[in-house]
Amino acid sequence: MSEISVIIPVYNTKPYLSRCIDSVLKQTYEDWELLLVDDGSTDGSGQICDEYAQADSRIKAFHNQNQGPAASRNYGIREAAGNFVMFVDSDDWLDEEMLRTMYGHMQETGAGIVCCIFKDIDGHGKISHPQLFHEECIDCHTAEECMYQMHHTRHLTGSPCTKLFRRELFEGIDFCSNVTIGEDYAMIVQLAEKAGRVRILPLELYFRYVRKGSISHGGYTNRHKQAFDHYMRIRKELIRKYPALTSDITAFHTEYEMAVITAMCRNDRYDKEVLNKLRRDLRKNMRNTLRHPSVPLYMKGCAVLIAYAQPVFIFLFRILYHMTGR
Repeated sequence: MSEISVIIPVYNTKPYLSRCIDSVLKQTYEDWELLLVDDGSTDGSGQICDEYAQADSRIKAFHNQNQGPAASRNYGIREAAGNFVMFVDSDDWLDEEMLRTMYGHMQETGAGIVCCIFKDIDGHGKISHPQLFHEECIDCHTAEECMYQMHHTRHLTGSPCTKLFRRELFEGIDFCSNVTIGEDYAMIVQLAEKAGRVRILPLELYFRYVRKGSISHGGYTNRHKQAFDHYMRIRKELIRKYPALTSDITAFHTEYEMAVITAMCRNDRYDKEVLNKLRRDLRKNMRNTLRHPSVPLYMKGCAVLIAYAQPVFIFLFRILYHMTGR
């Protein structure tokens, strides 16, 4: 039985998939299995999964009807044999020392989750470092400390990638498979609350490919409306459990909410009901948004425009979108 199960949900990422899988094959730590969960791809990605599985006994390929990445991760967990689990998005890739480094810190600390940080790379090779911090490492010993690092410093991200998990943490976890936008964040909140200890390393071991056409850069659908309501429920529950972090949690979710209107701008599909809810909520929390140190200045400006001058924001964002494609 392999010690680490690497799970890659796959959906229509044929141009990038081999790079992703090869980065697992190149790991200096070799006690792993790789589970490729094809989520109903139509571009030939499923065939690539089968080819790799036929060539290496450590790789298994599974094929399901399209249900979204959360369902694929859940499926992968059920099929995984390892004591530890890592997720990778199929258009991203890993540093060759990632598994060895993460596993070493897991053994050293007994943590439930060990995290590294990511480096962003776009299609033109432009590199950005959105997560860098200066501490040698950050150790969270309580759920509230994890929520602080997630919502205030943002060093603990809501992404399931960049993390090594103890497999037993997933028992009883709601993967939020019915919510296909923002489901990762909801899952990580649950896992962090169960982890006992979380270590965050300032090492860029995960390479995130930023591309036009990914889910996070797509246009508005009914899934965004569902996600907006989901964010509101999570925020209310977190504030109930961690009242001392009310300001941080509110500011964090405000940024999530604004992603809904930017999605509307990308495909000119404007949901008046959601826009009205968004406007009211932004106005209600505007003072907190403007005063909070973790909210970027440009995001504060966006919040003001969305709350009080939505047509201006939509006009400006549309111009930016046509110029950059993002």
